[in-house]
Amino acid sequence: MSKTLEKALNLLDYFTEEKPYWRLDEISNHSGIPKATAFRLLRTFTELGYLQRITFQQDGLVVDGESYGLGLKFLEMGERVAERFEIRRVAIPYMKKLQETFNEAVQLVIRDQYEGVYIEKVESTRPVRLYTKVGRHAPLYAGACTRMLLTYLPEEMIEKVLEKPLTNYASQTPKTKEEVLKLIAQTKLDGFSYSDSELEEGTVSIAVPIFDRSGSVPYSISIAGFSTSLPRDKVQPILGPLWEAAAGISKEIGCNHPYPYGEKIKIEQ
Repeated sequence: MSKTLEKALNLLDYFTEEKPYWRLDEISNHSGIPKATAFRLLRTFTELGYLQRITFQQDGLVVDGESYGLGLKFLEMGERVAERFEIRRVAIPYMKKLQETFNEAVQLVIRDQYEGVYIEKVESTRPVRLYTKVGRHAPLYAGACTRMLLTYLPEEMIEKVLEKPLTNYASQTPKTKEEVLKLIAQTKLDGFSYSDSELEEGTVSIAVPIFDRSGSVPYSISIAGFSTSLPRDKVQPILGPLWEAAAGISKEIGCNHPYPYGEKIKIEQ
């Protein structure tokens, strides 16, 4: 890490529960950073929303307008991190049940801007296992899990994702924008996405959407394995339990609308 960046980030550690507000001169004296340099760092953090200027008043008069405190950016980031941990806690029991039923890997993916991130996985007990690492990033246009997330984005965001040339990862990676648009239209109609050899050669994924309280799809859940064990003609028996799991997770994270796929699920809700 560069020394300048390290010094800048260290300043944020000063803002604690015991001392949430700091003046410029205090920061400079405590850190040993020249006042002019400290001012530039604090100004940059303030402009980006990581810090805010704090004004104290007494009897209607401003007595201190030179202090700094943590900004709303940290609240936003904290909510996103907490959300990721919450969805994992809710999803794991459903994921374990799917793994026990089908003995295939079960994966949970979240959208992070214009990518998907694998945030949880329950592994198969088969001797040969699917290699997918938690924390892995993948493009939204390739792979069933991530393309499911792309399917429910607003049109302008879909256009943004697809405005750059598509990277080829394996033999069946979608090659063109038109091919991806056709796939996501079919995905929304079917209620599931299927991929074979799109991110890794010979690997298959069957994904369905998880809806949040706003009706958006920030997560997807999938059963994944190899082309030999999960060919397209064996998808149908998997869909019911997979939809039921996604419906249960959706309900637990605040979605109060009936899950839109699976007749049995519609009746139960």
